[in-house]
Amino acid sequence: MNYSYKQKKTGKVVAWLLIIILLIAAAGAVFVVLNKKDSDNTGSVDNGGGNNVDSEVTTIQEGLVMSAMPDFRLNEPIGLRYTTIISPELYNEVSKDENKSFGTLFGPLRFFTQVDTGESYEKIDWIKEFEKNELDPSFVESKPVAITSADGSLSHYIHKASIANIPYQGVNMQLLGIGFVKTVDGENVSYKYASLPEGLSYQNYACSYAYAAAEMLNERAALDLYMPQSNIDILKGVINQSVDLVAGLVEPTDNGSMYSVTLSETAKDLKLDEEFTINVEIAEEIPTSIWWQSTDMTVAIVKDGVVKAVGEGSATINVFVAGEKYTCSITVDNRIELPDAVE
Repeated sequence: MNYSYKQKKTGKVVAWLLIIILLIAAAGAVFVVLNKKDSDNTGSVDNGGGNNVDSEVTTIQEGLVMSAMPDFRLNEPIGLRYTTIISPELYNEVSKDENKSFGTLFGPLRFFTQVDTGESYEKIDWIKEFEKNELDPSFVESKPVAITSADGSLSHYIHKASIANIPYQGVNMQLLGIGFVKTVDGENVSYKYASLPEGLSYQNYACSYAYAAAEMLNERAALDLYMPQSNIDILKGVINQSVDLVAGLVEPTDNGSMYSVTLSETAKDLKLDEEFTINVEIAEEIPTSIWWQSTDMTVAIVKDGVVKAVGEGSATINVFVAGEKYTCSITVDNRIELPDAVE
């Protein structure tokens, strides 16, 4: 049998296979080089897994954080005041650079939700988003104030800024203020913002003018703090406007309106370690400040409406809404009831 043709044909096939393998290997090498070049690129490159380089960018400024909640500014002009806490290191850095300054951005919460990009608030450049959406928030830029400790040493700096002269129609509007560091580099302006207190998003950090008034009235009533009657009248006047606005009145009045509050329980008998919840219903359905207080914490404790019996005796749970006190009487008796006798 003549194998010469088969051997020649086999040799040609092997040669072509070797050529194909070499071509595939070369293509793979080119792909690896190109892919490595792309992966080394510092720009925004999506590798298909969602790990975009831009996702690491943050607009939060280290050393800059908002205080727990805004407060009511009682001195003229009255308004809603936001406080930004600044570390000494950041203050020194900014104060030495004429191209940097501290400020606070204000606006209705709806502005912030309107320009929300879907990312966490730490990655949103609020001011640039407002500009793109032709929204017109307010800004306050001023020099921070030094805060010292009891021993006289420097603790930190604060930047205070207020939204003042809030109109009647805006008394229940959810407002938001966020501190920032502004940097000017020629024609380029950039911003980095304060972080919010732990556990708060920008949506639940926002509050209304009426909320701040209710908070201050609650603090005064619960802690029995002295406050000039003129200040009390201002705060109660805002609450009055808040209720009238919800009632549909187009102009403010001075009719002494207060929130209509109902507690789910006004008296309760408990056994030791038993818990129950007091629900507060406000007919006007306005988000407002609510303070809780137990008159005897050896008998009952309360947190966010949850009451727990911790010792035998009697106590009263005080609930403060816009400075008005509502109560629930608690009796804790841990005696065991004996079963009925069986004849």
